[in-house]
Amino acid sequence: MLGSQRQCRCCGATFAQLLSLSCDRPDVCPEDMFVHDNSAISAQAGDVLTEDFCRLGKLRFIRAVLAVPLADTRGEEFILGTWARLSQEDFEAYLDRFEMQETEDLGSKRAWLANAIPPDGSDSVEAMLHMRPEGQYPELQISEPDHPLYNLQMVGAQLEELLGLLYAYGHDLPSLIYDA
Repeated sequence: MLGSQRQCRCCGATFAQLLSLSCDRPDVCPEDMFVHDNSAISAQAGDVLTEDFCRLGKLRFIRAVLAVPLADTRGEEFILGTWARLSQEDFEAYLDRFEMQETEDLGSKRAWLANAIPPDGSDSVEAMLHMRPEGQYPELQISEPDHPLYNLQMVGAQLEELLGLLYAYGHDLPSLIYDA
C-alpha cells in the first residue's frame, strides 16, 4: 500500500506515498473567513486568518503537525496538519521568531489541539507543542493519556485504524486495497 501510486475514489487525488491530511483553519474559525497571507497577522487589527496564524478575539492559533507513527513499519508516519491554540504570550513569541526561522529556541509549549480529529473527534485536547528547526511546523503531541490520539501517537496506528481515520475524512481508501 505504501509503495504504489493510488487514486482516491472520493476526491480523485492521486498520490504515491501515504496520504496526509491538513485542516485549513481552527474549528472555531468561521468557514467564510478569508485566508490572508502571513503578513496580515501583524498588519491588521482584530480577527485574522492567514496560512499559518489565526487570531479570533482573545484566542491565538498557529499551524502545527500531529504525527501518528504507523505500527509495524520502519519509521513511517501519517502526518495530520492541524492547528494549535497557544497562550497569547507564547503566540507572540512564536510570531516574533517565525520569519527568522528561529522558533526552535522556544522549546516546548503547552497548547491545545484546535481541530476535531477522529477517532474521538473532540477538540481542545491538551497537548505539548514541540518547536522544530529551520522553519518546520511545530509538532503537537497529545498530553491526555485517556485520549485515543495519545495512544495512537505512543503505540502507532494499525492499518485498519489509519484507514478508518482516512475514511472519516472522506477518503475511501479501503476499497482501493481490496480492489487491487
